[in-house]
Amino acid sequence: MTAYELSSRIARRAYEGARIRRGLVRACGLGVLLGLIAVVAIGGGALAWLPVFAAVWTFLEWRGGALLRGGRVGALFGALVALVPTSLFMACCRLGCSMAGGVCCNTSRACAGIGALVGLGLAALLARLPAQERSRATLGAALGVVATAVPRCAGLMVGEGLGLVLGLIVGTAAAGVVCTVVDRIRQPAM
Repeated sequence: MTAYELSSRIARRAYEGARIRRGLVRACGLGVLLGLIAVVAIGGGALAWLPVFAAVWTFLEWRGGALLRGGRVGALFGALVALVPTSLFMACCRLGCSMAGGVCCNTSRACAGIGALVGLGLAALLARLPAQERSRATLGAALGVVATAVPRCAGLMVGEGLGLVLGLIVGTAAAGVVCTVVDRIRQPAM
């Protein structure tokens, strides 16, 4: 190995290490903000999901580019989902009912519907990105929306939480497919 190759490898490791550290610092800062909002809006159980957010956000910051831009859009929509009142996820429950009493029901379909609507809402913002960045931005948006919205699952039953997360992923994937189809249609024929 030549001195140039060795110095290039050392410089690359230092660069990547600095990007990961920056991503971790930003993830911790945003995690504290998300944690405060989650505790107020959802309850203390939401704090258990913050490491998931920190890991995903560190990854997005480390990779940067279109992935990070999509992640920011997804995080905005995920924060909106985190603020949705629990009563919308459990529409058939009466106010103050007890889960043990059997009076409440599991409405995972409603959660999947809310998640899908939010995911489809991403299409309008992702469609404005350049076509070559859109697939990475869609992946970033899916990661961002799920990582930010997942504390909402702390206040839901397992089926509802899974319905919400799957709805978010499917809605975001559908938005990406729509954007890809529109790009193919817009391309001039050769």
